[in-house]
Parts: sequence; C-alpha cells; structure tokens
Amino acid sequence: MTMTDQASDDNHRDLILSLEADIRKSMENGFPFLKFNHNLESHFLTYNLDARRKFFFVMTIIALFMYNLFLITDREMFPDMYKAAWQIRLGIVTPCMVIILALLYYRVWIRYIDFMADFLIVLSAASIIMILQFSHHPNVVHYHTGIILIIMFGNIVVRLRFWHALTVSSLIFLLYVVTVPGITSMAPPVMINSSVVLFSALIISLIANYQIESALRWNYLRHLSKEIETIRLEKAKTELELISSLDGLTGLANRRNFDTFLDTEWQMGAQYRTPLSLLFLDVDNFKSYNDHYGHQAGDVCLQKIAEALNKCIHRSRDLCARYGGEEFVVLLPNTDEQSALQMAEKLRKNIELENIPHAYSSVGPCITVSVGVATMKPQKTLTPQRLVELGDRALYRAKDLGRNQVQMLDEENFSA
Repeated sequence: MTMTDQASDDNHRDLILSLEADIRKSMENGFPFLKFNHNLESHFLTYNLDARRKFFFVMTIIALFMYNLFLITDREMFPDMYKAAWQIRLGIVTPCMVIILALLYYRVWIRYIDFMADFLIVLSAASIIMILQFSHHPNVVHYHTGIILIIMFGNIVVRLRFWHALTVSSLIFLLYVVTVPGITSMAPPVMINSSVVLFSALIISLIANYQIESALRWNYLRHLSKEIETIRLEKAKTELELISSLDGLTGLANRRNFDTFLDTEWQMGAQYRTPLSLLFLDVDNFKSYNDHYGHQAGDVCLQKIAEALNKCIHRSRDLCARYGGEEFVVLLPNTDEQSALQMAEKLRKNIELENIPHAYSSVGPCITVSVGVATMKPQKTLTPQRLVELGDRALYRAKDLGRNQVQMLDEENFSA
C-alpha cells in the first residue's frame, strides 16, 4: 500500500467516525422523510457512486432498447404520423440517451447522475405525450400505457431517489392532464379513465420507490455501523500492539520490539549486502544513583536519557530501544563503522550535556554513559545474535577502560 492509499484510508476512517453521532441518531429516530442531516446526507448521496454510475449506465442501455422497440408498433398504431413519431424517437430522445451514456462512460458529471435520470425519464414521457397529442388515430387511446411503463421504470427499476421520483412523476402527470383534453380522438370518459389509471400507477410506483429507498438507507446505516465497529476494533488492536511494543517508562521500543526489528533488518542487510550497526549504551554507576537519589529519581533519569537519545535519531529506519534496566540499544541499518562511531560519540556527549547531577559517580559530577559499537554485514549463515554479542562485549570493554567512552569491537577481536 502506498502512502497516498494509506492517507486515503485514514481520511475515510476519520470521516466515518465523524458521522457516528448522526448515524446513531438516524437509527434511533428513523427518517420518515427519507433525509438525513446535512453531513450524513452528503455522504449517502456519494456513497458507492461509481457502482450507481455503472448500474445507471446498464439501465440506460436497456431503456434505449425498450424505448426504440416501439418503433415497430408506431407505424401500425399511428399511420397518420408514424414518421413524426420516428423523428421524435430517433432525432431527439435517442441522441439524448446516447449523450448520457457517453457522460456515464467517461465519468463526466457523475455527481449529477440523479438529474441525468430525471431528465431522461421526463423526456421519454414527454415524447409519448407529444405523439398522443398530435395523432388523430383512434389507437391513441392505448398509447398512454407507455407513460405508465416509463414511470414504473424510473421509480422501481432505475430507483430514482424518492423526492426525485415524486417530482418527476408529478411533472409527467401534470403534463398529461394538461395535454389530454387536446387529444381529439379520445372520448372524455376514456380521458378520465386513462388519467385515473396513470395516477394510480404513479401512486403505486411511488409507494414502492419509498420502500426501496427506505431499505437502501437502512442498509447504508447498518453497513456504516458495522464499519465503525470494525474501525474501533482495529484502532484498539493497533493501540494494544503499540503498547505491547513500547517500554512503559521511557516510551522507547521495548526488548521484544527490538528483537523483531533486529531480525527484519538482519534479513534486509543479508539480502542487499548492507552493513548493520548496533550501539549498546549503559548508564554509568546507575546503581549508586538509585541507592542515593531513590528509584523515582532513577526513573526520571532514564526518561531524560531516552529523550536525549530520541533527539539524535532522525532516520525512519533507525530504532532506539530500552534493552533492560539502565541499558539502551540503538540499531542503525545501512550504517558503516565510521558513521556508527560518530553517532555513538554524539549520543554520549548529548547525554552528558543533559547535566543530570550524580554526586556519587566514579566518572564525574553528572550522569554519563558507556557505549559499545558493533558493525557487521549480515549473512544468512549467521544469526543477528552475533551482532548483539559483539555490541555487548564492546560495551563491557568501554566500562573496563574507565566508562564514559565509546569502544568498538570488530569480529576479529571478538573471535580472539
């Protein structure tokens, strides 16, 4: 996973968590008007937007086929104006559908998918109403069923958002009742009957549409609730892993974390043939410090030393850890002997410059450290424990030679 992907995932998790209160409120109070509050509604409308785009793309292809299927019947149903009907279907509605398909395919204005659907539904119905109004053939009485099919298709199959479906259906019905008196070939009782049938179909499809969207919104809330639960479990797991990998007193990596990191870097060094350096630090005369200043002061001393070490560690792959008691280790991947010695001396001086008083030290008036340095080129035939042993021996050499100094022990001297 790239850093960009990781940042995107983190932003998504933060967004979901920010909606938790709104989700809980909506699940407790319901949403009879099929509306959430602003933030949750905005997220819902963009939720699975690409999947909705693909679905609407397929539905538009189906609509294009079904709409133009009636070209077959236009000639028989409207012999007086079938050519005009074909011009409306092929010259106006079909090009508009093709344009919408292109927009969907190339992901242009996909945030306005609902309005694209509204437009096509209204346009298709309006084209049928136009054909009805200008034909004088008796068969015109049967063609209002096409408007019913269009409304059903939009409200139930395409699943327009409820308030969009209500607006579109109302507009189509209004267009119909306004223009139907002008259809001279339709008797008044037939006009009334067709209007009632259309209105009934409108109501039935809107009821179904309401139930469909309500179910979609409930599924959305349940999905987000599960996602929030998963996010919280992952965060808790991450926090536990972090706690288990850190030293409780100093906040540095603990021994377990160091061992794992050392194994990983040893394998990396063996694979890429890069040097791996280890610094072993021990606080000089720390037992006497604890005996005279108390263990609480000793804890504070170790915390200050940890802070001083952290200030010097800048590379992301370097690791500073508390090895145990008053011992610390610093692992430096891809670092040669000279660079490791320079880093060790820098750490030693920084800790001495902290000026932590130690009147009972055999070295000086303040806290100091002895540092052992070991550098190896990892090999698959060896274990990382050899680097630890080498660093430990170098540390004891620094202490034997008077403390408050840096000593390096190479493999040749170690073997001897």
